[in-house]
Amino acid sequence: MKDRRGFARDCLSGVITACRVLDDPVLCAHYGIAVSSVARERAHNDWRTARSLGLKVLTPADAAWFLPPIPGVQPIPGVQPIPGFRPPGVLFVRGRLDEVLPPKILCIVGSRAASRWATDLARECASSLAAAGWVIVSGGALGVDGAAHEGALEASGCTWVFLGSGLLAPYPARHAGLFERVVSGGGCLFSANHLYGKPDKAFFVQRNAYMAACASAVVVVEASSVSGSLHTARFALRWKKDVLAQPGSAGCNRILLEGARPFRDLDELVDGLARGGADGGGTLDENKIPMQGGLFPEEIAARTGNTLTEVFQQLQIGELNGEVLRLPGGRYLNLRYPE
Repeated sequence: MKDRRGFARDCLSGVITACRVLDDPVLCAHYGIAVSSVARERAHNDWRTARSLGLKVLTPADAAWFLPPIPGVQPIPGVQPIPGFRPPGVLFVRGRLDEVLPPKILCIVGSRAASRWATDLARECASSLAAAGWVIVSGGALGVDGAAHEGALEASGCTWVFLGSGLLAPYPARHAGLFERVVSGGGCLFSANHLYGKPDKAFFVQRNAYMAACASAVVVVEASSVSGSLHTARFALRWKKDVLAQPGSAGCNRILLEGARPFRDLDELVDGLARGGADGGGTLDENKIPMQGGLFPEEIAARTGNTLTEVFQQLQIGELNGEVLRLPGGRYLNLRYPE
């Protein structure tokens, strides 16, 4: 087998060829240069720069590698490939990373344009769980991501940032100070992009998959129906990992229907992680949900005296248990036989 440096260079060439910018093949065709040659030279430049700056280059040959298998590379036990998802050949890492991943890694994600309530909850959850020994992972974005990183740092815990941009051009620039505190606090930054690569939509989707592969569990605090955090949750669900979501926002309600578990607050999240999933809090008298016609959640809340959040939470649980059916138009129907 090649030495580690040669292996890393080959991996770099592969991922950079796959993720090249649009101009590369056009320019290469114009000048009669092979795209693979340009990619390999760029890979070598990134390798030399990373080495000179003391950055780590994580490859499938390393024990800490956590991504699904690349074709031709020995599969990782417990991490299955997903059709259409091709992991990078390497991950650039800045900061402290042990040779073997820690056992408790929690990914907390959510909306960039998050409410104050959502950022407060993300911060509280990250702080408490980081103090309990969990590594907090997120994408470094504004909103929920940034709040999760801040919460972990406040507890003197470890937090990891998965960037959609290059490691030496971190995005968003507004979080440059936060990223420095992550590294100085014992955490690290990850990126599969070129070292100076600009943020790109395709990279953000893949970055979300990397976080899901890395984490033991994924928590979605608040999300719209088109939030990128849903990518993270869906990748985690497909890898049979625990996903918890706070009911109420459109994205969280959607992912709950797809198999995530509900939680209302920090206590329920901690309890859910300890037991491998949250049962949810509060109770809903399903006898007050009709056997015919169905009711909207707001009508159920009025009948039962539960809050709308509690109703949504219990409806998701009822759907997962086959006791409640969501009808077209948003009504819910009781499937249990009356006692």
